[in-house]
Amino acid sequence: MEHKLRGMRRFPLIPTLALAVILLGLLIMSSVFTQSQQLLVDGQDGQLSKTAQSVDNNIMGHFAWYCSDLEYITSRRGFLAAEATYLSGGGADDLLYYLRESPLPKTAMVESMLVVREGAVMLSTGDSTDYTFLAQLGEIGAVGISLWADGLGRPYVALTLKKAEVGYAALIDGQVFFAISEKQTAAEQSDRIFLLDSQERYFFHRTPEGIRVDVVEELDPTVHASLYLMLAAQRAGQPQASFFRAGGQSSGGSYTARISILPVCGNENSCFTVGVARNYDEIIRPYQSAAIQMVLCGVTIMAGAALLLLFLLRSRRSHRQAQRELALLREKAEAMEQLNTQTQALAHRQRLESIGTLTSGIAHDFNNLLTPIMGYSILILEKLPPEDTESYDNALEIYNASQKAKKIISRLSNLSRKGAPGELRPVRLGSLAEQALEVAAPARPKAVRVETGFTTGDDLILADETQLFQLTLNLVLNSFEALSGRGGTVRVTTFSDGQHISLRVADNGPGIPNEVKDKIFDPFFTTKGSGKGIGLGLAIVQQIVESHAGSISLESAAGQGTAFTVSFPAAPPDAGQAPPV
Repeated sequence: MEHKLRGMRRFPLIPTLALAVILLGLLIMSSVFTQSQQLLVDGQDGQLSKTAQSVDNNIMGHFAWYCSDLEYITSRRGFLAAEATYLSGGGADDLLYYLRESPLPKTAMVESMLVVREGAVMLSTGDSTDYTFLAQLGEIGAVGISLWADGLGRPYVALTLKKAEVGYAALIDGQVFFAISEKQTAAEQSDRIFLLDSQERYFFHRTPEGIRVDVVEELDPTVHASLYLMLAAQRAGQPQASFFRAGGQSSGGSYTARISILPVCGNENSCFTVGVARNYDEIIRPYQSAAIQMVLCGVTIMAGAALLLLFLLRSRRSHRQAQRELALLREKAEAMEQLNTQTQALAHRQRLESIGTLTSGIAHDFNNLLTPIMGYSILILEKLPPEDTESYDNALEIYNASQKAKKIISRLSNLSRKGAPGELRPVRLGSLAEQALEVAAPARPKAVRVETGFTTGDDLILADETQLFQLTLNLVLNSFEALSGRGGTVRVTTFSDGQHISLRVADNGPGIPNEVKDKIFDPFFTTKGSGKGIGLGLAIVQQIVESHAGSISLESAAGQGTAFTVSFPAAPPDAGQAPPV
């Protein structure tokens, strides 16, 4: 019970470990995703920063170009003559003519040219002179960059050149200025550009309704998040990059934007804080989709691995169950085979006991009958006169027949005694086999050759010499009979494996058919013709082998000869003290 409780306490270790591995994998995946997002943000910040710098450089490049043109126009001889005429009280037509015909008003940006004297607009190439100076933004050489407003409050960016008595200004409409600056930058179509003048008065930006130039004081920085971030960067005096929520119902929905801000201090010639924003949701969406797909792939792989592991575990469990069932079936089969063998052995033993009981009674009765026959035959032979040869031969035939019957009865008696060995003595199996071959030599057919191979030397077994001699003789005579009429070879050998000493009698005769192999050790079973045997030889051989705790095996096939191998336990080392036979 305690072992089971320990197993139950130990069991949650595997699921806990699996959960820890899953959590670790999720943490690693989250870390990788965070790092990839940060790399993406850093890359976008770099691009946005370059775009902001490009916008700033583009604006200042245009300003420098127009400033050089303005200086060139106002220094020409004809222009100076018209200027002198105007300052001396003459008409202003020539001066306005030169201002209208100069290259600046012919560009897409410059709307009109102004003549300014003592801070007031004196002349204009346009329809109105109602303009008000708001703030100075910067200077490029002798030309200043400033903000102006007309009578309706619309902002203008002006390039102003101040001379001794009079000044000149090229007015650029704020919306036109922003639109041209947008188009001539390296910004992507999805990027949004914001401009904030250095005096923080006007905010230039594009909305779904078009370009707007709004007064900063009239806007709520909490609503216009980009303006709030640009004001913070302007006041902090260093470039910044931040996220903010952009868009709304008018733009088709809000989204997360990333803005890079280059304040005025970022460039000494700059007049505007530049902000470039990009829709971060559109940028991150493919990465998020890829991350989700990776997660789904990972989940799918883990699910597949879990299913495969479950399949392997179930297969292993099924395999173990099949192995257990197979082992159980093998045990049952072995038990059934052992039971069948024991049943057959018991049946055989019972059959032998029945035959032994029967033959014992027959042998006793035959002995009782043969004794007076043999005795009276001897008396007749002794009393017959020498000249009565016919009667003598007849009486001798009766005696010889009785002797043969006596031998048969003796063999029946041996079978009835159940093969119990007599006195066990140390026996050299090789020597005994040689003696048996000498005794059997007269019965060897002429065309039969005998080969021997006795390798046991002085190895001993404990056996009844007479029974062992009879066993060897029976096996040799059976081989002789199998080869009679056809010739062949009988090979008699002995060998040892250290624990058993074996005798092998083999011939290359016709062999024993499979259908009679199981019957050759049965008493009275014989394949010999009538009058050639009664089928007791191999039955007696088997009884002798069993009584000596040995074993006998048969190797035979039709047309391939027959070999009997008899094995006996080797005698203990101290058995050699008795004189062997």
